[in-house]
Amino acid sequence: ATRTGRAAPLPPDERRRAILRDVRALVLDRGAAVTTRELAQAAGVSEGTLFRVFEDKVTLLRETVHAAVDPVAVVPALDAIDRGLPIDERLTRILEIGFERIGETMRWFAVLHELGRLEANPQEPLEQRRRTHREWAQHQKAGQFEVRLAVARVLEPDAGTFARPVEQVVALLDVVLVGAAMQQGEAARRGTTADIPAIDVLVTHFLHGALAPSPTRSPS
Repeated sequence: ATRTGRAAPLPPDERRRAILRDVRALVLDRGAAVTTRELAQAAGVSEGTLFRVFEDKVTLLRETVHAAVDPVAVVPALDAIDRGLPIDERLTRILEIGFERIGETMRWFAVLHELGRLEANPQEPLEQRRRTHREWAQHQKAGQFEVRLAVARVLEPDAGTFARPVEQVVALLDVVLVGAAMQQGEAARRGTTADIPAIDVLVTHFLHGALAPSPTRSPS
């Protein structure tokens, strides 16, 4: 066979993923104000190619957001935590990863909120839009379950030292993380800064509680 010197075209699904990956930083920076020309340049394709893959700009932007906030994206970082580290250091790393992820996700949801004001396809039946949303919500729920499993794997070496089963410890840790994130989000909406304890303080409180050590008090 004669070589043409041109790379073989990507399969449709792979091309779709490549475009979503290549435009991600631009979409996060520009939001719904980004132009189709900018999107095509970021993806390294023509505008015609862009819209042979995606129906319209809003569809592309929405899929970019959905891909960016996929919970399973954080699993490799959690799995990379050294299980040999002391429990407080592992918890610190979990919270660092969690806060970073939540901060980024909040920025992405701001973009999604912008997109909510636009109509991707006015002809699309309402039930179709609802079905699309349900499918995405189910995907998010499944991804969050994978994240909890990953956190449990990080904590598993100390399972015997916890007062509760590991899955409950993971759920309680999630309460700490989400609660702090909600305070940050609320403060941001007011234009202020949330007064959240440092991560090392959160870890100490999580592991040892609010009561000061006492020789007469035994752990409950």
